[in-house]
Amino acid sequence: MLWPTPATALAGALLTVVLTVPVLRALPEPRAEDADGKPPYADLATPAFVLTVGAVALAAGLLATAVLPWPHWLAWASLCTVGVVAVGIDARTTWLPLPLARAGWAVAAMGAGVVAVSADAWTPLLASVVGAACLGGLFHLLWRLTGAFGYGDVRLAANIGAVTALHSVELVVTSLVLGTAASALVGVVHRLAGGRGAFPYGPGLLAGPFLALALRAVAG
Repeated sequence: MLWPTPATALAGALLTVVLTVPVLRALPEPRAEDADGKPPYADLATPAFVLTVGAVALAAGLLATAVLPWPHWLAWASLCTVGVVAVGIDARTTWLPLPLARAGWAVAAMGAGVVAVSADAWTPLLASVVGAACLGGLFHLLWRLTGAFGYGDVRLAANIGAVTALHSVELVVTSLVLGTAASALVGVVHRLAGGRGAFPYGPGLLAGPFLALALRAVAG
């Protein structure tokens, strides 16, 4: 018997809270010449950071489990848990650690398997792979042409494509549009606040699929 929706989201948020500090302390640091003044990941392991990440994970989980059918919940957990921690780090450092990207891909892959088994079809797996390739490929191309964001954002985009494609092409496109708009807004606020140089692209990008879910919920 499946857990009620709030309990499922709460379990994901609690797991996120419990694992955030150990993860931050275990993450390998980038090379000193590349870090450019980045604070150590372990320095982010404060109560405020952990509680913020947990609250966002809970809100994201509640939205995902309320709007989507249960077979999709594990795939979306890659965004609600691992993804939230990753973009929380990005917001503080402008870095999206590779180990978290790999963990997100792994959870998304297992989630795609759950959807495929529940549907008794292999097409969800194909859709997930195509979604990852399309969004990841698009962002890889933009990264090569513009250098406007880091490669961690390319990996995050692939994760988002893999998860949203399990539902529909429409959700992939809407997530991309809303995520791009949210990231642009973050950039504008960053500049208006006097910020210079790189700004975190990941938080806006991750917001895209959840804004798309919120629109679906409002539309009924």
